[in-house]
Amino acid sequence: MRRFAALFALSMLAVPALAQVAPGTPYAAARQVLIAAGWEPLRLPDADRCAPRDTRCEGRPEMVACSGTGTAPCAFAWRRGAEEIEVLTTGPDTIVTGTRQRLR
Repeated sequence: MRRFAALFALSMLAVPALAQVAPGTPYAAARQVLIAAGWEPLRLPDADRCAPRDTRCEGRPEMVACSGTGTAPCAFAWRRGAEEIEVLTTGPDTIVTGTRQRLR
């Protein structure tokens, strides 16, 4: 049990936003949590463009990519200091499925 707890603690250090943004959270709420925790939306020059009237990414300059097929996944980039993460979502309501560190 201690080993599991130690591995869990290490995984939380690897991606700090996991502690702040739980899977199942609507992205609009997750966005507010991230901003309050000092994260800033990260606009990437090579990001996809938001399609007209796509409410998943409209007004969200941190959108990296949103798919129009399947489960409609999206990725949104954030920065806090030297750390960069992506928040991953699914569906037309952009429900958070997880976070991952961005590799530069």
